[in-house]
Amino acid sequence: MKADQLLRAILPDVLIDNFDVERFEKTADRFDIWLDEKKVQMEDDKYDSSVIAYGFGEYHTIQDFPIRGRDTYLHVRKRKWLDKDSG
Repeated sequence: MKADQLLRAILPDVLIDNFDVERFEKTADRFDIWLDEKKVQMEDDKYDSSVIAYGFGEYHTIQDFPIRGRDTYLHVRKRKWLDKDSG
């Protein structure tokens, strides 16, 4: 089984399609998974060179359903975009 298939089995498809897993930690009582939004522009902005990726926002923590008896926390951060024309 490939890692992508395993992730799709335990996480929602929308997360796997739109976010990259950056880090994973397992302790005796919990799983922590850090996810960063992929660098994919909206269709309208793809051909507009004034819209650029501009770092990330802060992580937001979401408590998910337990996995194998451990609390599961998803730490998600979205990418920032900058329109150089309008600021």
